[in-house]
Parts: sequence; structure tokens; C-alpha cells
Amino acid sequence: MVKAVKNLLKRSDDCELAAIDAIAAAAHSLVIAMAVVRDKLQIEEAIELIRLEEDFQVERWGLVEGGHDVDIADLRVQVSSAAVFLGLSRRT
Repeated sequence: MVKAVKNLLKRSDDCELAAIDAIAAAAHSLVIAMAVVRDKLQIEEAIELIRLEEDFQVERWGLVEGGHDVDIADLRVQVSSAAVFLGLSRRT
């Protein structure tokens, strides 16, 4: 597994590495970041997976306005901006 990740990162260009870094930082998951960059996950699917545990807690205990909703918005911005950056870099 480690060797596969290492090889995938070695094959990535600078823009892909930047997107992986940004998404992994927001998602706290290298696997999700690489899946987005390799077009295995769409943005909404990635966000759903990233938020899975927290959404479970929100369903059980409720949404904290000004807390959870802000976190969700920030996550969407972080993941989406990295994915859009990568998409634009591939168009050139």
C-alpha cells in the first residue's frame, strides 16, 4: 500500500501535488485527496465521505449554528477550489 501511494505521488505533476496537498489538509485524508485528483470521486462525494462521522453526530445531537455550518462551508471551499484549480491546470 505504501509503495503504491509513493508511486502515485511520484507520477503526479506539480499541479496534482498541490491539489492533493490542499485536499488532504482539508479532508485529513490522503486517500480521499488522491481519489479526487484521479477522478475516482466527485467533489460532493468526497465532501460526503469527509463529513460522514460528523454528520452522524449532527443527526444525533443537532447542528450548532455558527459552528458546524461554517465548517461545512469552509470544507466545500477548500475541496472545491483545489479541484477547480486542478481542472483548470489540465486545460492548458
